[in-house]
Amino acid sequence: MPRWARHLLSLALLAIAAIPAAFIITFMLYPLWSWIEATYGIESVGHSGPADWCFFAIFGVLVALAAMLVWLSWKRSERTHEDLHT
Repeated sequence: MPRWARHLLSLALLAIAAIPAAFIITFMLYPLWSWIEATYGIESVGHSGPADWCFFAIFGVLVALAAMLVWLSWKRSERTHEDLHT
C-alpha cells in the first residue's frame, strides 16, 4: 500500500474515532457552553444537552488535531525514506 494511502486511511480512522470522543468532550464542557450562552447570548445549551454546533466545533478541533498528527507522521516518514535512499 502506498504511503499516502496509509496516511489517508489513518486520518479516516482517527476521524471516526473522534466521533465518540467529541460527544464525551462536549458533554464534559457543559459548564463552558452554559457560560458562553449566559455571557454572549449564543444558544449553546438546551433541555437535551449542548447544541449541535458545540458537537461540531469539538469534532472539528479533534479532526484538525488528527490531520496535524497525520501530516507530521507523513513528514517524518518522508524524512526517514529520504535518509534510506541517500
